[in-house]
Amino acid sequence: MIRVKNILVPTDFSEHSDTAVLYGCELASRFDADLHLLHVVEFTPLMYGEGAYFAPETEAQLEHDAQQLIGDIPAPEWRSRIPNVTRSTLRGHPLPEICRYAKEQNIDLIILGTHGRGAIAHVLLGSVAEKVVRKAPCPVLTVHHPEREFVMP
Repeated sequence: MIRVKNILVPTDFSEHSDTAVLYGCELASRFDADLHLLHVVEFTPLMYGEGAYFAPETEAQLEHDAQQLIGDIPAPEWRSRIPNVTRSTLRGHPLPEICRYAKEQNIDLIILGTHGRGAIAHVLLGSVAEKVVRKAPCPVLTVHHPEREFVMP
């Protein structure tokens, strides 16, 4: 039997991530597993001439805001039903940071919300969820917001 002791739910604080958090809470409760919540703060450099510049006050504010938002997850009604909740914020690009975190923390299952973009947007923008599915060191469950209608290819 598969043992699920550590569940990771990366969040971007969207409604799609909220759905993934609900799945993560339910599975953590049923498996008596630890729930790991992760937000990756991604910075886009401001371009000045030939160099890139990151505004430190902007970076610090984004990270501070993310830490406050992740501190409110999961909803209070779940907190007593989950053995342990670990909340983390990291700086970087979501794909490598999610995969690195999963490996370092011995994550057994990653649960990701999907945005359900159309085929053209998917080709142009790519999908963090799809890339995590391909690169993650453990199984990945992708979930979509139940009220979202998807366009079939």
